Formats: sequence, C-alpha cells, structure tokens
Amino acid sequence: MIELIKETIDRLRYKIPSRPRQVQIEITNRCNMDCPMCQREDLGIELEHMSWANFTKVVDKLGHHEDITLTGWGEPFIHPRVFDMIAYCKERGHKVMITSNGLFTKPSMVKDILSSDVDTVTFSIDSVNGNETVVEGHTSNKVYENIEAVVKGRKPGALSVRLQATLHQNCENDLYDVIQYGARIGCDIINVGRLDRQFRPNLERPDSRQELSIFLKADAIARSNGIQLDWLQYSVSSGITRFFYRLLKKKLHRSGQYCLKTFDYAYVTREGNVTPCCLLPNSKMGNLLDDSLGNIWQNGKFNHFRENYRDTCGNCDLWVIDQVPSKAEPSTPKPTSLQNPLLVK
Repeated sequence: MIELIKETIDRLRYKIPSRPRQVQIEITNRCNMDCPMCQREDLGIELEHMSWANFTKVVDKLGHHEDITLTGWGEPFIHPRVFDMIAYCKERGHKVMITSNGLFTKPSMVKDILSSDVDTVTFSIDSVNGNETVVEGHTSNKVYENIEAVVKGRKPGALSVRLQATLHQNCENDLYDVIQYGARIGCDIINVGRLDRQFRPNLERPDSRQELSIFLKADAIARSNGIQLDWLQYSVSSGITRFFYRLLKKKLHRSGQYCLKTFDYAYVTREGNVTPCCLLPNSKMGNLLDDSLGNIWQNGKFNHFRENYRDTCGNCDLWVIDQVPSKAEPSTPKPTSLQNPLLVK
C-alpha cells in the first residue's frame, strides 16, 4: 500500500522513476494476419524477426526485474525462438507478457504456451460469435478454439489470460459480446483501447460522448459477469487501486500535460533502439546494444521528448484521458456531470 501511494504521488507530480518499469521488446514485425487497422506497413519498419544475439544483449542490459512484453508489430508466436526468449527473461527474474492474435501456426502451440513460464498472454480480438461487424479489426473464426484451449489448459494461478479489443464506430455490441465471451470461457481481464487513425483517417470511432456511454454499459456488463474491465481512459485494475484511479485519473501526469505512456515505459526495436512508443520508430532515444537503459532513460533527448511530446505525437490520444479531435473534426462538448463514470456505483 505504501508503494502504491508513493507511485500515485509521483505520477501526479510526474516525477519519473530512475528506470522504466515496463519494457516492450519488438521480437518480430512479421505477422500471419493482415488486419486493415494495423499500421505496421505505414511505419517504414523492416518486417523481420529480432536476432537472438540482439535479444540477449538487450535483456542483459535490463536486470532490474522489469515487466517485459515480448510483442512488436507482428505475431510473437511465429518467432522461431519465442519460447527460448520467454525462458531467458524468466531466468533473470522478469515478469513476461505477450500479446497474440491467437492464430497459431502449429498444433503444439497451445501445449508450448502452457508449459512455458509466461505470466500473461493477451489475445487481440474485436468480435466473436460469427456475426462480426468489426471488419477492420482483429477478427478470425479460427482463433476461438486456440484461446479457449489456453484458458482451460492452464494451471490455477499459473497464467493470466486477457482479451484486448479496439473500439470501432457502431461496433459496441461486438465489444459487449467480447466481454461476455471472455467471462464465459474464464479469462481474467478485458482490455479496451481507442482506435488510432494516424495513418488510416478513414477509420471511424465513437466520439467522447459515445465512448463514455459505451464504457458505462460495458462496465456494467463486466461487473454482472464477474470479469475485470480495464479501459485506460476510465478505469483499470481492481479494488482500492481501481477506486483511486477513477478518482484521480484526470489529474495523473499533471492533468494530461504528459502522456500516460511516458512515465515508466520504454519500447525496444529489433535493432536495440529505445523509443518512447511503438508508434515512434524514428524517435530513437539511444541504443541498448551500446548504452545502458538507465542512461538512455535519463538522457537529455528523452527528457526533451517528455516535455514536448506533442511536437512529435501530434493529436494522438491513445494513452491520454480526454479525446483529442483531429483538425478535420470539431471538438465534442464535455459530458455533463450526470454522465460522469465516478458517479456510477
């Protein structure tokens, strides 16, 4: 509890830690799906696996029990050494998470996942039941059996399984279905994110009023089905942490002056470059093959980015509380107090 209070105060003051607590390593940019909303081919990145040599050098530069996510702009389970990578991180005391599309390339994959020591597997899935309307998102009727096999085959307390959905315009019923599906098969958490239109401006998403209304209904469905709903703009975690997040979220990081992602997170590309975000492959703060993570995290270039991130990120609002309308669309009036999710029990 003391540690939580300290972290909350640091976040409110935007007093960043000496090192990032979360490190995402881009082990591959190759994928076995082609989702219309995916931007990996718009980023100018090479679609290739990370080499084992680069991977071990990167992980060896960590060593402070960081939470590691082994996911880039691709499907991590198609990397030929993904399970060696999981083991390498676990042997060095890290918590390991992976985000997958669930479209496994070989029959043994479920067994391999269950026998590994990976801590959390998140499956990206935007709709279920075969009546999908999310045509631009993560949808494939081939993944349900794989997801369910991982959930049912895990040992109690050994593996957390989450579902991750992206909210598209007029597709809220698909989100509600995903929540109910996750609860029914025994997943632990449903995570919801905004749709990014930086490179695909034709993709449509709900405005701020609609988004809040959808959250309130989704939250009610999640609570009635006994599953945790994490939605960064509204509520995350559980228990006392969830209560304080909902109470203070508008004030975190100096009331939106800083992106929530810049506080304790770093992204590492397949070449070892450290960037502030997966969406910024050209914003290289340093390279872990040549320098330490602590030095890169605290250098002048990274600090300048944090103070002036809008110069680089434009109107991106994926990891801020309030929506930032694009230049082409009018700002949406703020919801009235009657719509405030803090007033909903």
